[in-house]
Amino acid sequence: MKLVPWFPRRFAPATLAVAVLSLSPDVPARAAVAAPSPAPVPAPVRETASTVEALVAEALERSPALAAVRASVAAARERIAPAGTLPDPMLRLSYENDGASLSLGTEAMTRLSVMAEQPILWPGKLSLAARIAEADADVAEAAIARLGLGVEAQTRRAAARLLEARAAGELTRELSENWDRIESVARSRYAAGLGAQQDVFRAQAERTRLLQQLRRDEGAVHAAEAELRRLLLREPGTPVELEERLHETRPEPPDADVELARAEAESPEIEVARRAAEREALAIDLARRDRMPDLVASVGYMNRGSLPMMWAVGLGVTVPLFSGRKQEPRLREAQARLAAVRAAEADVRLRLRARTEAQLALLAQLAEEARLDREALLVQDRMAVEAALASYASGSVPFVTVLEAISTEFADRRAALGRLAAFLVAEADLYERSLDGAPMAAASALPSAPAPPAAMSAAGGM
Repeated sequence: MKLVPWFPRRFAPATLAVAVLSLSPDVPARAAVAAPSPAPVPAPVRETASTVEALVAEALERSPALAAVRASVAAARERIAPAGTLPDPMLRLSYENDGASLSLGTEAMTRLSVMAEQPILWPGKLSLAARIAEADADVAEAAIARLGLGVEAQTRRAAARLLEARAAGELTRELSENWDRIESVARSRYAAGLGAQQDVFRAQAERTRLLQQLRRDEGAVHAAEAELRRLLLREPGTPVELEERLHETRPEPPDADVELARAEAESPEIEVARRAAEREALAIDLARRDRMPDLVASVGYMNRGSLPMMWAVGLGVTVPLFSGRKQEPRLREAQARLAAVRAAEADVRLRLRARTEAQLALLAQLAEEARLDREALLVQDRMAVEAALASYASGSVPFVTVLEAISTEFADRRAALGRLAAFLVAEADLYERSLDGAPMAAASALPSAPAPPAAMSAAGGM
């Protein structure tokens, strides 16, 4: 990972040592080489790097949660055909005997009968029941998009944290190397009688603090890699490499009008509510038809032994005698459920718009802060460091001035990395289209679907 060098090139420590020598001719010449620039440390060899988009695609492909939901949707679709099929016919075998002893073939009323009955639902009930089952599967399928957006957002957030931790570690290592050189300069000045021994100790203390910070940065890297391995279903210890570099990010806030329109068009909660409303409209139609009677057709054969056989056909009808307590409440229930779904959809739209506006405002804020970092603050910090180093070299300011300038720039550069990572996280939050941090809040607020009335009617017809 190649970052912009922290230490000003024209005020490199070796140059500072020469400047110190020029102020004191009595300093031995060997002091000029007391702080040689170290050879660049080669970056560790890494595995083939991936982009964030590639990690997202891998996470979506391998997510067990998505696989589970897809299997649930497939199971829901298997309920469509049964819902639109007539109830199973009933076969009945019976024997009627006239008299105390067996009298088949001798008594006219003795017979062995085989009867078949088939419930026949009122026209339109079966097709509506099948459409409701299909609508239930559509509602479940719409929820897949929510889970997919959640997996994608989690992957992007974990990648942003990994990029931030690695960039912060590079920055800490860079500053630690610079403090090594500054300590050498302080030693040279102390040896020449131009500085205090305290300057050497302060430089050593700063380097020790940076070692502690480096351990924290490494811990953050391990934590982010572990989270990505969980999302990617990789084995523990498997390296996670990224081609992107955080300092190359140039945040640009998205167009507010475009994103507000896209939020409604892509919101899984709105799609779930829309499909649920379609489902409840079908349920109302089915509840109305459920007030109509169902039929039961029957046919039978009666064997009477040596006597002539008999046969029978019949047609029965269910009488909705208790429609006031059964069918009518079902109709009112379906109507109330449709009203609830439509109200939930309106609530989802309002909450989604407010959430999107807040996220857009945050993205605009972070983009502006990042621009000020890039174009003003970090440039000003560097100039302050250069001025402090030059003044320290001439002996006009104490070492603490250099310490404060360097510490301020280090803190501002870390904060700038944090803002870049925060922009990536906020961008992932925006495209997740979640509601108040609860991805399925709106979907769970929708009433669950009851058993289709046609199924209950069919059972009654049996």
